Amino acid sequence: MELYEKYEADGFKVVSINSGTLPPAAGDFLNENNVRHIVLSDEDREVFDAYKVTGIPVTVVVDHEGRVIYRHLGFSQGDEEKLAKEIETLIAWRGGEA
Repeated sequence: MELYEKYEADGFKVVSINSGTLPPAAGDFLNENNVRHIVLSDEDREVFDAYKVTGIPVTVVVDHEGRVIYRHLGFSQGDEEKLAKEIETLIAWRGGEA
């Protein structure tokens, strides 16, 4: 994940959350693609409910106090640029600390 690598030194974290148990093939995929960020299972949908996830993929940027700063449903080319701007704004707002 390029954004994670780009902003990791600024304290930016990426967490992928699956709505159920990760199948064995998912672990193989994560290993083969050298996924370094945190991947969790939300079997009870507590996180999905807390962030009102109604569809996937959904991107939610949360600040250090747990406030939702940015939310986007779906994915298309160019979304990375929009997300990068939101991350940069959050980092600047925090004075360099995400």
